[in-house]
Formats: sequence, C-alpha cells, structure tokens
Amino acid sequence: MINNNKINNPLICLKTRSKAKIIDFFDKDKVRYAKIKIEVEFGNTSVQVLRSLQLNEIDNYFSLS
Repeated sequence: MINNNKINNPLICLKTRSKAKIIDFFDKDKVRYAKIKIEVEFGNTSVQVLRSLQLNEIDNYFSLS
C-alpha cells in the first residue's frame, strides 16, 4: 500500500501513465481519503485533474514512480 502519510508523493497512473501526486488527505464518514492531482497531456495541451480516492484503493489506480 502506498504510504498514506506523504503529501506530494510522486505517482504514475496505471491506465494513462500520467504523472500524479497526493496533495491532501481528508476524512469523511470515518473513512480516510486522499486528494490526487493528475497531469494529463493531450498533444500540446496539458490538463490537471483532481480525484479523491479512499486510501485502500490508491494501489488499484496508481503506482509509485
């Protein structure tokens, strides 16, 4: 499991191979979540996407770079 105490952990999206990093953590309904910023590139354009995931699901979508 990805270390859940590290903000700005460099991650790689398993589906798109885009760079990502954890920018914040928060709790909702007694469940811990991580807010992740994903940088997706389309040709000459770069887009930032924010996504929130439960900590135990991060390994299903991202790997440490």
